[in-house]
Amino acid sequence: MVSTPITVAGSLRDAWAGWLGARPWDLFLTLTSERRTHPESLHKRFVYCVHKLSDELYGRAETRTGCPIEYVNGIERHKSGWPHSHAVLRVPGVDLADPAQLSLATWQKRFSDTGGFSWLTRPRAQGDVVTYVTKYVTKDGELILSDNLSPVVDPNPALWVAVRQPTAHDARP
Repeated sequence: MVSTPITVAGSLRDAWAGWLGARPWDLFLTLTSERRTHPESLHKRFVYCVHKLSDELYGRAETRTGCPIEYVNGIERHKSGWPHSHAVLRVPGVDLADPAQLSLATWQKRFSDTGGFSWLTRPRAQGDVVTYVTKYVTKDGELILSDNLSPVVDPNPALWVAVRQPTAHDARP
């Protein structure tokens, strides 16, 4: 999977926060490294973790054809100079309230075992997502969007109606 990093600066910050905050996100994930590392290495570790989660939830064959988990991964440098990652993830078709489908404690440990601290949690409300995303978007970090995250149309039909462009059909009396 090849992802394109986007540097957020200036007046685009509010637009990014609004666009990302309007999407329904299921999980927050924070990753740090146990040693000094390059931001690209941290992102590769993040993608590895997401793919392992996808393998478990959807099966390896499904993940290999295209990981269904959508994400936005924000990478920034801590005061120490070490990078850390803050991400929001959407896990379609999974009941996150059912620990038999997804145990946050188990996956948090698995992610931590890959080489650093991790924190995995569910947002209490979508308003939390706006706050979380805005906080890290405004820190001049790097945002990396998953390849399956549409920049134009959200795959959620309820949101699609709100964000789609008007058509000639809409203009008819």
